[in-house]
Amino acid sequence: MSRTDDNSIAIPLPPPVTFVMERLEASGFHAYAVGGCVRDALMGRIPGDYDVTTDARPEEMQHIFADCRVVETGLKHGTLTVVRDGMNVETTTYRIDGGYADGRHPDAVTFTDRLADDLCRRDFTINAMAWAPGQGIVDLFGGEEDLRAKRIRCVGRASDRFSEDGLRILRALRFASVLGFACDEECRAAVTDGMHLLDRISRERIYAELTKLLGGVGAARILGEYAPVIAHVLPPLAEEDVRRASTVFARMTADLPTAVRYAVLLDALDTETAAKAMDTLKPSKDEKRAVLSLLSRRETVDTGSYGVKCLMRDAGDAFPAVWASFAFLTGRIDAAGAAAVRRAADEILAADECRNLGGLAIDGRDLALRGFTGPAIGETLAALLDAVMRGKIPNERDALLANREAGHG
Repeated sequence: MSRTDDNSIAIPLPPPVTFVMERLEASGFHAYAVGGCVRDALMGRIPGDYDVTTDARPEEMQHIFADCRVVETGLKHGTLTVVRDGMNVETTTYRIDGGYADGRHPDAVTFTDRLADDLCRRDFTINAMAWAPGQGIVDLFGGEEDLRAKRIRCVGRASDRFSEDGLRILRALRFASVLGFACDEECRAAVTDGMHLLDRISRERIYAELTKLLGGVGAARILGEYAPVIAHVLPPLAEEDVRRASTVFARMTADLPTAVRYAVLLDALDTETAAKAMDTLKPSKDEKRAVLSLLSRRETVDTGSYGVKCLMRDAGDAFPAVWASFAFLTGRIDAAGAAAVRRAADEILAADECRNLGGLAIDGRDLALRGFTGPAIGETLAALLDAVMRGKIPNERDALLANREAGHG
């Protein structure tokens, strides 16, 4: 397929994107929306971002947008970002990529006047379509057909695309998961044969792709079908661990947070080993803490008020509901137990019952004034909080100070 004959296809563009394309056209150049925004629009989805490709060279774009706020960080690769009404519009000259010595980035790029040259360097057919008003869809590789068939297919030879950029292997699986598509036979074989190429990819990029994959509607199927690839990028998980996790993913709902998804994936590992595995992905401290909070408390079984308060004390007010979802999915509690946890959490919040040191009617200064020093202050406050949470002491200043020596009434 080449240019689509039906030019009636309309892709709504935000005003900043229209501005960039119209100014390029008015300056005598061609401009197309390209890539993911075209794919998403054809699927009836709202694009997350918009990219523009043009035959204008970088220096020509600098002149054309001289009166605009621009970001030139990608200029050597032909990319100028035009900032318009708070939106970044990444605009790139048609280009041909050179070799990929590092297995991730082109060593050099050559600018070209042909849109076809630019489209053929892209990863998947569904990402290699362009559109412009009055021009219709430019689809040289059957991307529209692959969209209809819910198929992930590489532009050209899959092994070539993956050897250029190993991250495309996880991108293929991520798109298959998020869109609910399947890789075609050639792509599927190249993913498995080329998974060693992921060893050259930064762990931060792997984490970003894996996180999106785990959140996709097809995550369970992708984990099951490509367990060797997932185990390869996240040792010491074994293939059977990933396949076991895939059966749990099949019961997940779309609203579950990322932490639950990673905790399920890593559930076969002890907490210390899981922490090391997470460290290799280089998540933020908060992201890592959220996963380990679940794994370190996976055998908690007290679904009563005290147990729920402990979960709140240790990991925040929202944690019991998240923990209940994880524990239920992994078979540690039943549906009634999960409901009991959520109900107890709601009741504790509604009554604003004491569940952390900040809610205790006394603090360290009160104990210091009464002769407590050093670690004894923290230990005594913790013991008093525990007694309050158990209902042994009322959360009242006089009662707490009267029991400060024993700390438990």
